[in-house]
Amino acid sequence: MVNAAKTGDVAAQYELGKAHLYGKGVEKNADDAVRWLRLAVNQNHAPSQYLLGLVYVLGAEGVKKNPEEGLARIHQAANAGNLDAQNLLGILYLKGEAVERDAATGIAWLERAAQQGSVAAQNSLGFVYRKGELLPQDLQASFRWYLAAARQADVLAQVTVAEMYYLGEGVEKNPAEAEKWLTPLADKGVQRAQLLLGKICFEGHGVAPDYKRALLLLHAVAVRGSGEAYYELGRLFEQGEGEYRNEKEAIAYYTQALKYQHAAAAQRLEQLSALSPRAGEFAQSMEYMENLNSALGGNMLAQYNVGVFQYLGKGFEKPNYTEAAKWFTKAANQGYAKAQYNLGTLYENGEGVSKNMAQALKWYRLAAEQQDAPAQFALGTLYRDGQGVEKNAKLARDWLQRAADQDYAPAKKALARP
Repeated sequence: MVNAAKTGDVAAQYELGKAHLYGKGVEKNADDAVRWLRLAVNQNHAPSQYLLGLVYVLGAEGVKKNPEEGLARIHQAANAGNLDAQNLLGILYLKGEAVERDAATGIAWLERAAQQGSVAAQNSLGFVYRKGELLPQDLQASFRWYLAAARQADVLAQVTVAEMYYLGEGVEKNPAEAEKWLTPLADKGVQRAQLLLGKICFEGHGVAPDYKRALLLLHAVAVRGSGEAYYELGRLFEQGEGEYRNEKEAIAYYTQALKYQHAAAAQRLEQLSALSPRAGEFAQSMEYMENLNSALGGNMLAQYNVGVFQYLGKGFEKPNYTEAAKWFTKAANQGYAKAQYNLGTLYENGEGVSKNMAQALKWYRLAAEQQDAPAQFALGTLYRDGQGVEKNAKLARDWLQRAADQDYAPAKKALARP
């Protein structure tokens, strides 16, 4: 390529200048980049005019900004029909960057590029007309230009066209048409398409509600870290029907959305709490979900708390000793004494696990050695009564005394017995 560039091959000069500018295949060198691009510019090569202009307007490592020359080069390229240059000039004039702001000139350059099929310019026009900040809002014009880009298979434009059909912006509201645009994109994993299609599927405006499909779509986006998707899942379970109407599930998803500072989720949780005749249960559900989220992340105190919720049946129809044992075990294996003691009682009583005095003794001992008074008392009574272990009056008294020394009343009472 170097030999071709040296002999005056304009395409080679352009590619070599670009390679040195970005350091692709050759050492990054701004001076060499400018030198090769200038040689191509001298042959009226529009892409080189545009790129050299871009370097001078925006600046590049090792190149001093020169907005005046940069704009002159970009104008050369634009007048020669370079679509990238026309699109850039449109944006610069609209924003008033490097030139005096001139909305009419900006729109003229963008439309010139857009009418020649520039997807970038079509999207730019769609954006500025929809936003209504750089020029008066015109939703019909916005939709028309986004649709032009969408028909050229631009994903951003396709999602936006679907959104405008869904909202009725610049076009008659038509969720069914939005669904047609979104389905192939959602199938390819485009998150914005999955989110919007999920909303359409559960709301059912203009299309038949499909809660299962909505759940799958929204969950796929939520687990990638989307507070908006968690919020929509909350709405689904608050407003859905049949098995998809579940206040606790709604609260759970709204709570997840709070982690992403989702204002609407916070507002809805406050409203639910105020409106609920079971405010205490609501608060318990909130507390449970907060603990469950931390427990799933490995927090041993949260694991213990989840176990307590399950053991007492707080916020549930009835206690679930099996779930309690599962969570106590997780916390106990991390060395949390209270969980070890509770797990010992489950094994001693056969609640949620098969009765196993050897396991009860093991967990009581681990907790007792961490100065847990209830565990010391339990261990003392096992040795005193010979439950799961041979009677041993000395060990029994030692453990009971250690619990009593911590002012544990049951141990004091046991020691006072003749």
